[in-house]
Amino acid sequence: MPTLNGYNSIENHLFVRIEVDYYKSSSSSSPISTVLRFSDRRTPFVINGETYTGLGNLVSITSSSSELRTSSGELSISISGIPNSSIYEIVNSRIKGCPVTIYRGIFNPVTGELLGVENNPMSRYKGFVNNYSLQENYDIDQRLASNTIVLICNSSIDVLQNKVTGRTTSPTSQKKFYPSDISMDRVTNLENATFNFGAS
Repeated sequence: MPTLNGYNSIENHLFVRIEVDYYKSSSSSSPISTVLRFSDRRTPFVINGETYTGLGNLVSITSSSSELRTSSGELSISISGIPNSSIYEIVNSRIKGCPVTIYRGIFNPVTGELLGVENNPMSRYKGFVNNYSLQENYDIDQRLASNTIVLICNSSIDVLQNKVTGRTTSPTSQKKFYPSDISMDRVTNLENATFNFGAS
């Protein structure tokens, strides 16, 4: 499989996929299930048979850390230039709680095609929309208004950490139901342990 070593320059773009179970285009329309797909490319692009609308510089995505171990992290997706007529779609739909997946594609800057490297495009972020905000931008001279929506996303780890119900794998929880049981006593030591897998 080719690597990036043979290229003097590359270009990368981000592709956002949001699965919305309750989507309404107007206050009177019936809700449908749909998938919103867009990217920071200027032109549409097809990945795995799905077309991602190119929004160019209208899309801004905050940076995220790349780690071997899964960790929590917040990420914001900003979409600018939304006309007032499209606000109904945002307000009437249930975007909060929807699954979000962001892919990074590496492209040849000359041809604009995906490079033939392994796992391209690759998964960059997976989480859920935790909240969103709307900001209005009004041009007094032109008497035109546009809006910016900011989607605040939390990773799957954040969601799991916030949902603690019933039993947990901790000594305290185990002894609450079984006072003499010591099977969970070593969990605290194992929680922050670092394992050197593959060491000789």
